[in-house]
Order: sequence, then structure tokens, then C-alpha cells
Amino acid sequence: MIAREFLDFSQPLRLHLLGAGGSGMTPLARLLHARGHRVSGADARESKNVSLLRGLGIPISTGDAAEALPKGIEGVIHTAAIPETAAPLVEARRRELPILKYARAVGLLSRQLETYAVAGTHGKTTTTAMLAFVLREAGLSPCCLVGGHVPQLEEGGGGGTGRLVVEACEYDRSFLHYAPNGAIVTNVEADHLDYFKDIVEIRAAFQAFAAQVSGFLVLHESLKDVVGRASGVRARVLTFGPSADADLRVTPVPPASFVAGGREFKLKVPGFHNALNAAAVLLATREIGIPREVAARALERFEGVKRRLQVVGAPGGVSVIDDYAHHPTEVAAGLSALRDQYTPRRLWVVFQPHQYSRLKRFLPEFADALARADRIVIPEVFAARDADDDRKAVTPDDLVNEVRRRGGDAVHIKDFTGIVDFVRTQARPGDVVVTMGAGDVGDVAGRLAQAL
Repeated sequence: MIAREFLDFSQPLRLHLLGAGGSGMTPLARLLHARGHRVSGADARESKNVSLLRGLGIPISTGDAAEALPKGIEGVIHTAAIPETAAPLVEARRRELPILKYARAVGLLSRQLETYAVAGTHGKTTTTAMLAFVLREAGLSPCCLVGGHVPQLEEGGGGGTGRLVVEACEYDRSFLHYAPNGAIVTNVEADHLDYFKDIVEIRAAFQAFAAQVSGFLVLHESLKDVVGRASGVRARVLTFGPSADADLRVTPVPPASFVAGGREFKLKVPGFHNALNAAAVLLATREIGIPREVAARALERFEGVKRRLQVVGAPGGVSVIDDYAHHPTEVAAGLSALRDQYTPRRLWVVFQPHQYSRLKRFLPEFADALARADRIVIPEVFAARDADDDRKAVTPDDLVNEVRRRGGDAVHIKDFTGIVDFVRTQARPGDVVVTMGAGDVGDVAGRLAQAL
């Protein structure tokens, strides 16, 4: 039996969301609730997001109760992580209900709402949050669907009733469901090679995404020929970057400032990569009709996204920072930003590789990036969607050895308890310790903040 994949969100519906506590699903539940739909949901476990939804009057079941599908449901929306054999999906198919993955549901909404999407291999979470924050500060009441926790948007992130701002992920070609009125593409690099064949296929996916955008398309200047002039692109193309050829030239003023359009911007989030993100937002909000000074003041108040160079604490004079970086480009950008901000202090990095397949593919690049730190600690790999061949092909010790060949002081410590003990005994006042990775390495930052 093939489930229908369409819902008419212009009419009030009774909807059930599976994986409702997820970073994208929670604001989606809030958006649907705010627009008059009767929303319920389920999640595997209790969480802050589950409590948040219940506080809004949205019933969420967890544990064994999450296996039941309520009566009277008119459609089911679920994350890609929910298996097709899950009991609620089996029951929904038996009832012949429409069943939509998250991206498909957001895609349908993007055809009914004024929508702005942010895509790119890196930086899309922060840029999406920046864009939504500027729109909110400009009084446009946006709803933001973003893959991270943004403290400044907690009340307005999913509950806005105005325009839709969405993080558009390339994995599984999810962003091809969207039809945005405007879009930003921050960069395009090789990643998710467990899904894409190569960079050629990745670029083709971004070109297809760009062809679906009406209105404006804001690109890093390096993408003008690759994406902006691709077949089918009809949007007005604008570029940002460090060269004089860009429509908005960005000149860095380390550690957290930049000059663009004759004005110096002082950001709370460090690094030139965040200056570029902010420049993209400046171009986009100009096209949306927000006065530059309104956008500038909002960008300078933006405090960032959780796990994006987030300062956890400074116990005993040691600064502890947590970051989501899991690609060599992201690691290099984050460590460069910290060097700019904290030089001449000694810089530690606890880097947890995310996926054996990614580590195998980018081993030399990871080593190059990590060697920028003074002390490097590598735990076990966080496995995700890895084949047995990938698991056997590379180890954390391989990464340690590559870093050492580049002159880096690297060590492999398997478990987090051992890492916390090692750093606690070796770090000294004035040191900066950053945990990096898309897995659970953020736990180390919290434990270090307590142990130091």
C-alpha cells in the first residue's frame, strides 16, 4: 500500500508528528499549532522540547505510549530517522492516511507561505538563525525551522505567524522539496559522501535547488558561475565575499568584526566565517526590504546558536567552549576564529570524528586543520550510517598519527571520563579548551566545566 504524500495546510487539520522533540520538528509543530491545526506528537524520550510543546497545549506521548496513533488523525509527519516499520506508520498506512517526511511537509508549506531558505555545506544553521533573528527584530514575526537551539529565538522560533525561514539541508536532497521566494547558499563542498557520489553530484543538487528559487538568490562569490549561472536559475543573483567583484565586499577585522558597504560591524559571534554569514544576511534582508541599519543592529545583537563556538564556562581560569564542527573546513574555521580571539593563550581541541566514512575520506584534511591547535585529543569515532568496510578502514589512531606528522601534539583517549581526567590534570589557567564534533562530545565540555 502506497501512502499519499500531500496535505492541504490551508485548511485546519488534525496532525500527528513522529519525532516531535527533534530540532526541526519542534518548531514545525509550533508553526502548525500557531496556524490553527490540531497537533499531537510522539517522541522516544522526554526532553526540553517535549516539555516546551506540552506547555503550549500540544499533547506529546513518549516511551511505550509513543507507539500508538491517536484516533481522528488526518495526516502524519515524521523525521527521516523514523523507520518505515514503526508501529504508528504501519497503522497510518492501514488507515490510508497521508504520510509525509519532514522535508516534504516543509516543502508544501513553502508553497503557501513567503519562504526564505538557507542552504550550504557549512554555516547554514547559524545563517538561518541570523536571518530569522533580523526578521524578528524588524517586526516581521518569522517562523524559523532550524537544526539547532537558538536561545534568542526560543519564543519566536516556531511560533511566528509571518514568513517562514528554513534551513535547507542537501542530505537526501531534502532541499529539493522547497520552493522558496528567496535563498542563501553559503558554500558548496564535498560532504555527505555516504549519500552523494562525488562533488559533481553535490553541485548538481545545489544547482537544482537554485533553479527552484524565485525572487532573489544570495551566493558566496565563488558560486556565481557554479550555481548562479546554472540551467534553469531565474532568481536575481547577488554575491558576497572578500573580493572587489562581489556585490557586497566583506573585509575582516579580527576577532569578531568586519567591514561591508563602508560600515564596520561588531559581531558577538567570532570568526571570518561568521562575518561572511552576516554579509549574506545583509544582502538577503536588503532584498526583503529591511533597512540596512535595522539589520545591522540586529546582527550585532545576535548571540549565536548552541554548540557553535558556545562558551560553556571558564572554571579555574580555563575557557571551555563547545562547537558542532565535523568537517575539515568547519574545524579549520573554528580554530582560526579561536586563535584570533584568544591568542596568545594555549589552545586545546577535543575532536570527535563523526562517521568513519567522513574520517576516511578527509583524513589528511582533518589532520591539517587540527594541527592548528597546541594540544589535540581524539576520542573514539561517533559512528552514523557507516558500513562495515568504513569501520575497518580507519581508526582514531590513524588521525593521531597524521596530526603528529604535521608537528601536532595529539593523543587518542577512548572514553570521555579518561579525556576529562587528562585535560583536568594537564590544563593550566589561561588555556582554552574547545570540544568539536557532531556526536555527543559536547558532554565533555559540560563535564570539564564542572571538573576544572
